[in-house]
Amino acid sequence: MDNSDFFNALNITSIREKNIKGKGIKIAVIDSGTNSFDGKLFIKGGYNCIDKNNDYHDDDGHGTSVASIISSVNYGVAIESDVYSIKVDLSLANEIVINQVVEGVRWCIDNKMDIVNMSFGFPGYESDELEAICLEAKKNGIILVCAAGNTSINAYLPIPARYDSTISISNVDKNNVISKTSSYSFGIDFCCYGENVAALDKNGESVVVSGTSFSSAMATGIIALLRQQNQDITCREIYEILKDSCIDLGNKGKDLYYGYGLIQAIIVPITYKKEYELILEDIPKNIYFPQVKLQVQESDQVNSNIAFLPNEMGYVKFFVTDSSIATVSEQGIVTGRKVGTTNLIAIYNNKAAVCEVDVVTSDNNNPPPDIPTTNLFNLKELNVYKMHDSGIKGKGIKIAYLGYGCISTDKINVSKYVDVTKEKSNFVDSNGYGTIYTSLIAGKVIGVAPECEMYVIKESVDYSARSYANCQNAVKWCIDNKIDIINFDNGIQDTVADSLLKQCYDANIICVTNGGGWAIGPQHKSIYSITVNYVTPDKKFISGDENKTPFSGSFVDCVSYGYGVTCVNSKDKYDVYEIGTNPNKIFLCDVAVMQVMGLLALLKQQNPEINNAVKVRDLLPKLCEPLYGGKNDNTGYGLLKAGILQ
Repeated sequence: MDNSDFFNALNITSIREKNIKGKGIKIAVIDSGTNSFDGKLFIKGGYNCIDKNNDYHDDDGHGTSVASIISSVNYGVAIESDVYSIKVDLSLANEIVINQVVEGVRWCIDNKMDIVNMSFGFPGYESDELEAICLEAKKNGIILVCAAGNTSINAYLPIPARYDSTISISNVDKNNVISKTSSYSFGIDFCCYGENVAALDKNGESVVVSGTSFSSAMATGIIALLRQQNQDITCREIYEILKDSCIDLGNKGKDLYYGYGLIQAIIVPITYKKEYELILEDIPKNIYFPQVKLQVQESDQVNSNIAFLPNEMGYVKFFVTDSSIATVSEQGIVTGRKVGTTNLIAIYNNKAAVCEVDVVTSDNNNPPPDIPTTNLFNLKELNVYKMHDSGIKGKGIKIAYLGYGCISTDKINVSKYVDVTKEKSNFVDSNGYGTIYTSLIAGKVIGVAPECEMYVIKESVDYSARSYANCQNAVKWCIDNKIDIINFDNGIQDTVADSLLKQCYDANIICVTNGGGWAIGPQHKSIYSITVNYVTPDKKFISGDENKTPFSGSFVDCVSYGYGVTCVNSKDKYDVYEIGTNPNKIFLCDVAVMQVMGLLALLKQQNPEINNAVKVRDLLPKLCEPLYGGKNDNTGYGLLKAGILQ
């Protein structure tokens, strides 16, 4: 086991034969800590940002593996470099850990590091303090190398990889193909090998690792080889040398998968672009909006279509001067919130572009007068109206609601009613909730997916009587009848839940689970189901309430609204489901589950290959509005919204 094939492809072997091995270069690894091993890996020193001492022992192993790829005797790139370990708590992703990283970068500045490797990221977070300290480090001549992330989706990079002051590295395999797990974005600077790389684990044993953490480590080692040749070279000059010497992969020039290309170890040329020349080149670069005024309807979205001069894309910061009128995403998508005018500002390379945003009254989606229109906010906030206007209403997607049944009503599109209980009833709602739930999915006017094929599977004879047999029979009926999306009921017996979920997965059924049941069960933790919690109409998670607080854990995938939404009740009237109707987490999460099922139908209509929970989960980071700073145990990836798939 070794990395010789990678080293040959990156020209590392040839450079080291010239006695260029990173000698004299100080590299800091901000990570989970690092362990030293005689004859294998030596750590020069470091600091513990958690306990504020010099104990940087690595209990996790991640930091040790990263450091070993940089400088270990057998697997390292820059084997003569001096590596320092800065320990932070990477088991968490919150403001506390970000502050530890800020402290770690400060240590690197004070101790005059040459290069800092940060093989981690904080998706969904912003930190002025971290951005400022990274910029300060760059101004002090420190090169910051970051992992792009392993989300396998096109999204803006997490901090700190997203900063202009850092170099972000994506991950390619031995065939120079982007890894299936690597994040990709126009913020990617370069790529390097990070798939099946030899490293050391926390015990000093050999291990094979994969991910952008390790492509970043290999890139860090290469940069150390370059810097050894000229320690006066600036961060910007190094960057330009990397651009000029890398192997262009993918589309010609910089692209969102490989950046400028595969980083290479080279002999630093005698002549290269100096800092002052590069500054002069920056001057003509700018951005602009193709239009001076942008119009968007309330609750609608429009792309600001930022353009670059010259034709070189980079990371742009967007913001609006009045977020009550409109908001803007990191990708420059503007959402109208209320009628009025605000300014959209984009900043790139110390240049700014301004565009006026005019939010006008929506002239579509006017519901019948007897519907509580103010409580159709969910259809606006979840981008449902936009999908309906595009002709995407769930047509051809088979959804089954498993539960209490449903009344017969012209207000809901129900394709078939099936009773698996001994009653064998026809359009009966055993407790009134089945009609409410069904209307949220397939209500002709108020439903998320009004044109789906809605199947109502009654498995309950009264308010709570649900036999294990009925629940299992309901799921088996869905498998036999090739249903696309179902709510996987909490009434399923734990001993058979795993088996049924796997059967649904094999049958291409997307299972959605209520996060507020009686107890955490296999269906919540299974990779074959999407677990949904609820939030209030103002997107808040209710905590500390035994009756209202859903389950928490890493298994929570996303949320939707739990009350305040318009529905059809069992008296065949339009109504608003309020928290006082039944202030119990089970029913509140059920309301959220139904909206999520409808949203999944809108996605599946666009791409039939979205046919199980695993594939849905891969899309959640892209489709959800992050709440509470990013992925967390209460709201998962955030509020799921509909979107046009590319």
